[in-house]
Amino acid sequence: MTSAERRAALIEKLAGLPPERRAALLRSLGGASRDPGGQEWPLSPGQERLWFLSRFDPGDTGYNTPWCMRLRGPLDVDALTAAFTRIVERHEVLRTRFRLRGDAPVQVVLPPEPVPLERIAPSGEADLDRALKEFVERPFDLENAPPLRVGLAVPGEDDAVVCIVLHHIVMDGWSLDVLLRELTECYAAGREGREPELPELPTQYPRFAVQERRRDHTQGLEHWTSRLAGAPTLDLPADRPRPARWSGRGGREELLLPPEEITPLEKVARKRRCTSFMALAAAYQATLASASGQTDFCVGVPVAGRPRSELAPLIGYFGNTMVLRADLSGDPSFHELLDRVREATLAGMRHAEVPFEHVLAALRVPRDISRPPLCQAMFNLHNLPKDDLLGTRFADLDREVYVVPPSHTKAEISMDLWRGPEGLGGVLDYSSDLFAPATARRLVGAFAEVVRRAGADPDLPLSALGGPFPK
Repeated sequence: MTSAERRAALIEKLAGLPPERRAALLRSLGGASRDPGGQEWPLSPGQERLWFLSRFDPGDTGYNTPWCMRLRGPLDVDALTAAFTRIVERHEVLRTRFRLRGDAPVQVVLPPEPVPLERIAPSGEADLDRALKEFVERPFDLENAPPLRVGLAVPGEDDAVVCIVLHHIVMDGWSLDVLLRELTECYAAGREGREPELPELPTQYPRFAVQERRRDHTQGLEHWTSRLAGAPTLDLPADRPRPARWSGRGGREELLLPPEEITPLEKVARKRRCTSFMALAAAYQATLASASGQTDFCVGVPVAGRPRSELAPLIGYFGNTMVLRADLSGDPSFHELLDRVREATLAGMRHAEVPFEHVLAALRVPRDISRPPLCQAMFNLHNLPKDDLLGTRFADLDREVYVVPPSHTKAEISMDLWRGPEGLGGVLDYSSDLFAPATARRLVGAFAEVVRRAGADPDLPLSALGGPFPK
């Protein structure tokens, strides 16, 4: 085993250690000195796993989360800088460092400081993607530096690209919408010479972390261990040999189904007392079953993890992964599969607050450093607030989303969908270590075909619904 493989094995082993063994290891690592003026809090369970992964592989940038926007018009750089500084002052999690104190990692909340805008200097428009990608993929030093950085590229007159990068340990998808809403208001207020109109925050993320660690998840863990025990690995046919170590390198293919192709399936779902999510998740399971030849596997589903209204205006890592175990045994009709997905989803939502990290530990899932644990596939139909994230105005400037081509994925295959007036849009992210782009395109096409056929005749058995996966 090479040194890189040994380190990867250690990372995975650490993530699943029981608390008492983890504490003993932490004691052996030592700690850093106390920060003057810094208040210390425990990490949430989700944060703790990300901390272990970053601690033992500091160069990993798979959990760097970017959001870029292109602004047209005369940008006030001072007002933008002040807006970011105001937001970091409001949200403690954005001015946090992650350090070791005795037996456990802690988050140290430091006093507010100005947020610098780093200049990104591409050699021209054609070089912009490269320069932004380089900025995005720079590792975070979670122990000594902020978990947020902001870059500014100015390709031309009245043309600017703002690149926001956060480490996943301090944010989730919902947090991005909060950030953009507050950023827009703070920037506009700065331009207009007034105080921003922002609601008072009822709490802060570190206090949520304390409450989360005190929760008793015994009943929920009993549900997940009984539901998921013995779940097999999903083995999709790969184009390339599986690397000894999971790298997270990824690619992306896009999907768009017009309204006339998605509406019939939505009607099938309503008649069965199911949501669009359930119908699309069933279609995704059917696609994976056709591609893999398996009838039993797990699909991970992101959930918001904000059960109380007081958590809605906060930035932080609240998201969790709920596991749906697919059951396609007996060649059921799509109607029958939809019923199974409905039952599994409703049962899972009753226990969706159990941290995924606790589920992995309770199941004692064998560690395999060549693939993600338990869920090799992910699925999401986005219904998070996004009006502020996708808005077309930024105070007095025109705004559009600027997409930096993705280079990482957290699953072997992951489908993200959203419903709009243009139909069903989405992306399929995939491991580029395993799959060629052509294979990902075939998966997208196979999913679209299942959606069309299930909408037209939901009584078809799955063997007739999707047919063999095209080679």
